[in-house]
Amino acid sequence: MSFEPIYRKDSGSSNSLISGNPSSDTAIVTLWSKAKDVAAKIDPKDYCVLGQLFSAERGLDLLARNLLANPGIKKMVVTGIDFSKSGIVLLDFFNNGFEKGTADVTEKPCWRIKSKYPGYIGLDIPKDDLNTLRESVIAVRATDIANFDFSSLKTPLVSRDKKIFLKPEETSKQYIGEYAGYMVRGKTIAEAWLKLLDVIMKFGKVSGTHYDDQQKEVMNLLSIISDEDPYNFFIPDYLPCDEQRIKEYIPRITRDVKGIDNYTYGSRMRSWFTVDQIQNATEKLIREPISRAVAISLWDPVKDLTIGGSPCLNHIWFRIVDNKLHMTCIFRSHDMFEGYPENLFGLRMLQEEIRLAVVNGLLDKGAPLDIKLGNLCILSQSAHVYGDSWEHCEKVTEKYLKKYTYHLADMDPRGNFIVSIEGNEIVLEHTSPTRETLGIYRAKSYFEMMRILTEENIISLIPHAIDIGSELQKAELAIKLGIHYNQDQPLNLDEIKDSVIMKSKNV
Repeated sequence: MSFEPIYRKDSGSSNSLISGNPSSDTAIVTLWSKAKDVAAKIDPKDYCVLGQLFSAERGLDLLARNLLANPGIKKMVVTGIDFSKSGIVLLDFFNNGFEKGTADVTEKPCWRIKSKYPGYIGLDIPKDDLNTLRESVIAVRATDIANFDFSSLKTPLVSRDKKIFLKPEETSKQYIGEYAGYMVRGKTIAEAWLKLLDVIMKFGKVSGTHYDDQQKEVMNLLSIISDEDPYNFFIPDYLPCDEQRIKEYIPRITRDVKGIDNYTYGSRMRSWFTVDQIQNATEKLIREPISRAVAISLWDPVKDLTIGGSPCLNHIWFRIVDNKLHMTCIFRSHDMFEGYPENLFGLRMLQEEIRLAVVNGLLDKGAPLDIKLGNLCILSQSAHVYGDSWEHCEKVTEKYLKKYTYHLADMDPRGNFIVSIEGNEIVLEHTSPTRETLGIYRAKSYFEMMRILTEENIISLIPHAIDIGSELQKAELAIKLGIHYNQDQPLNLDEIKDSVIMKSKNV
């Protein structure tokens, strides 16, 4: 017997399945623990196949399809760190069963696991086949896999036939656009997440991955978060992580703790290179608040190009400008659907901890400075969404993005415009957000003024450009018709009728 998967990995996993003994009837699910690290602790003769399960919402469906296609698997051992509660849901599938329901965000009909936590399987798999799967596999939890007695596993009395259920392909609307160099802004992480998902789903290039999966990818996507409060995170239900999961994740960024991949981002920054870079960066900001050379590196040039398993977060840079601490982070590879939100909540907390340490350090030094929290900037060099998340992304953006796409003309960081007419000229006053005059432009036509604005490059938001373009056309029309123009108000075409009546009377 050999295990022949129809899907090679759980969605989002960084490890393919590991084969063991073809004659074994046992599968091992390592959850968030790295598959090769778990495999190193046990004899390969004790299992047929070993792999991870990151997400019960996305990965359980694939796992069920693989098991149905391989009836020789009769026993399952669940082990490892259960960061997303996928292990609990997996065992609840076998112990409690499932029922017809809908997915939380997409509201797509599915088989929903009877569990405290969400887990879904596609309705294209018949109920009877899933129940037969439950009866023909014995699933147990092992906390100490190195000392687990595989001979203690009982063989189920029920067997099953081989069934192949290929996951229905998801389709999405096609767009065309640039492949690299997008930017989104959001006051909160959740707002930026919705906007960047919209960009990737519309303009991302479809390609394969070395995980036997499809992805949509844009290169060098910059996201900027301005107002996220680290003491009161905005965590709406539509995010793929909840408050408890974020609390559990934050120390993996801010502290020197070992993780499921032998390192966490925190340990890479705190001890990987035998120095605490976070502490050193903080001390440098206290010594030199105006420095442009406060950077942290997570990329190990000696190991990361050869051994694999390199960190996705590679570089962090700090800069104090106008008494605000800004932080820029570079990810070489970024799962924007599931990884992005929790990454940013952790990084925002790190930014705040460093800001507070710098403020206290300067106070102790006798040079107090009221430093506020500035922007969190994320450059995602490979910003991608895996194929099994496309439908979810389209549903969540369709449902929640609209509230963030309102009229933004008064929020352009490059300033606002006051449009008026004087004689036969359009007059455009460029003002700062505090209403200071930055410049005055004059033109006799809409096209002439648009050329000026294009050369000056003083509009940054598309809604703002659309709004100003509309106003300039109205102003030009008002000049030609000889009627009054008031910005943001419709033209009063009745003035034309009144003018015609007055002229006829004079005749």
